[in-house]
Amino acid sequence: MAEAPKRVNVTSVLRGSFLGHPYVVRNLPFVAYLSALGMIAIFLAHRAEQQARSISKLSAELSEIKSEYLEAKSTLMRMGTESSVRERAQLMGLVPPTKAPERITLPKDDTE
Repeated sequence: MAEAPKRVNVTSVLRGSFLGHPYVVRNLPFVAYLSALGMIAIFLAHRAEQQARSISKLSAELSEIKSEYLEAKSTLMRMGTESSVRERAQLMGLVPPTKAPERITLPKDDTE
């Protein structure tokens, strides 16, 4: 007569007595391999999420720096216009010349 299969009780699972079964021992390397793959997948997912957060933070910082650059550039352009320079010069007490500048000519030497 064939032997009836043993039923696994809750107490045998809690005690861990099924771990000594030859079928479990034979498949233990495969279970370890699957566990290692699972841990690697979890690690890589965590790393990818961390990289995505870092990229998002850096892109926000980049857009802020770009806006600061454009603001500084437009301010510099406004400060460089002739009317703006003239206004700032008048505040310092400088006035624009009323007559044209004179050209300075050097006498030519025949020795050269």
